[in-house]
Amino acid sequence: MSTAPHHPTVTVRFSASLRAAAGTKEMAVPCAPDTTVRALLHAISAGNPALADRLLDSQQDLSQGTQVLINGRHIDFLGGLETPIQPTDSVMLIPPVGGG
Repeated sequence: MSTAPHHPTVTVRFSASLRAAAGTKEMAVPCAPDTTVRALLHAISAGNPALADRLLDSQQDLSQGTQVLINGRHIDFLGGLETPIQPTDSVMLIPPVGGG
């Protein structure tokens, strides 16, 4: 008896309006050894079209104002969209915040 290979996943947490668009506060996303933040955002967008425009712009870069934290650190201080993701990482997506 054989079983399907186990594909590791990373848990992605959504904040504020991204949580509403996702319909959940967190989701498990497949995470291959070479997964980057960019690939992770593409996978989330493909699986949930309501999030696509909120995460990626027309050039497939991070939508303006959207924040991505990996283990509590902003990706701007890591490798940006090319930051590698591990299944053990904590990923948080935060939408743009307006007001003043």
